[in-house]
Amino acid sequence: MADLASLITPRFLLPYEINQSEIEEICALKNQSWPHSMESQLVWWDKNTAANDLLVTLVCEDSILAFLRLRSRSVSVGEARVNALCATEVCVDKEHQKQGLGAMLMSAANTKIKQSGPGIAYLVCRDTQELFYDKSGWRRVHASLQIESSTGVRRLLAKNERCMAYDLRKQFKGPVVLFGDVF
Repeated sequence: MADLASLITPRFLLPYEINQSEIEEICALKNQSWPHSMESQLVWWDKNTAANDLLVTLVCEDSILAFLRLRSRSVSVGEARVNALCATEVCVDKEHQKQGLGAMLMSAANTKIKQSGPGIAYLVCRDTQELFYDKSGWRRVHASLQIESSTGVRRLLAKNERCMAYDLRKQFKGPVVLFGDVF
């Protein structure tokens, strides 16, 4: 039998390029990590999907095994405000975890980030996930950091949260503000 990794195809799609069945498959996959009703997942999807979000999936035999979203955001670093991407909803089908799919998913995302104009991305994760993202080429942001939501509310990271950056130009220096929701 072929190695699972050799059967995986990364796909990069904009929201208008996927159908309702694929949206439901992604929502079911997300539900494994963030349990809500399917109706709630679909409402969340409709409310929080922007036309320019890049949807990254790993597909095997027409099944979506892993998913993440890259969202356009901006970051204030010191006095400069720069465009960035925010990785959200990183998830791998529970049946296929510990088989390298998370690393493959992050590698695919890293490739797209390198190709993007900003060349910079970040995500907010739990402290228990820091090692995984570090192995994927993302580094913890140690600078003074705040998050400003889309409603303008600012907050600090919680003690169990980490901000990880894929920062090709090493721009995350000095005080940092992440603009936009980081879910």
